[in-house]
Amino acid sequence: MNTSVIVSPARAFKALSSDELRRCAPSVFAEHARPGVSARYTFVSTAQVVALLGAEGWEPVKASEQRVRLEDRIGFQMHEIRFARRVDLEAGAFQVGSTRAEMILHNAHDGSRAYRIDAGLYRLVCRNGLTVADADFAHVSIRHVDVSADSFARAAQSVAENTPRALEAVAKWQAVQLPQATRLEFARRASALRWDADQPVMKLLSAEKLLTPVRYGDAAPDLWTTFNVVQEHLIRGGDRYMDYTGSMGIRRNRTRPVSSLNEGQRINKLLWSLASEFANN
Repeated sequence: MNTSVIVSPARAFKALSSDELRRCAPSVFAEHARPGVSARYTFVSTAQVVALLGAEGWEPVKASEQRVRLEDRIGFQMHEIRFARRVDLEAGAFQVGSTRAEMILHNAHDGSRAYRIDAGLYRLVCRNGLTVADADFAHVSIRHVDVSADSFARAAQSVAENTPRALEAVAKWQAVQLPQATRLEFARRASALRWDADQPVMKLLSAEKLLTPVRYGDAAPDLWTTFNVVQEHLIRGGDRYMDYTGSMGIRRNRTRPVSSLNEGQRINKLLWSLASEFANN
């Protein structure tokens, strides 16, 4: 399977319309499961879940789906939708530099995964979005043999009740000031969450580079700012580094963005756990 994704534009204040959602992730609107799935598989369209969450005050703001090479998987593949509270999308309710709670829905109609809802965060000045760690916050996984409207309502309520705890963590991390040596240690350990130790980028991309602010206002040494700067470097890529190739001389490289939904979620959760460790030291 090709794990690159089609992604909608980031939306700070406006929900995705049904047409925009369909353009970004057509698999959301599948009307039946992929032919050949188990007879025990219970199909519930993700579009129905979007409507259910809308009734609870959550609107879709970003959508992605994986590209797949097998023709019979097209339209049924894994997809991700991020939801924000309708009240947080209202003009004036969310200021630049603020962070809002989100819910993240993953599903596929090909039998490859259960429905899953996670807690997440979105910072207005950074378009990546975060998925918080399982160990600290609620997540709910619903097998397709158990799926129903009631199970989704309970799952969404459970995650929604825990999203304030994520914002409490943000406030705590903003108050944690890190010495430069500690920030460098954080960046070095964070890079190991994405790249293996034997990859050249681990030796050639400096920790200082990962701490370089992407935008004005992100130079503060607190844990929350440090976390966001490093996360953006790891996820978005684009950092230059020199690869010394012996007789071939010097080759200029750039880090690649994370294009897999599963890999992005994995890195985000591990990075959140790492920051939690630094907050408690």
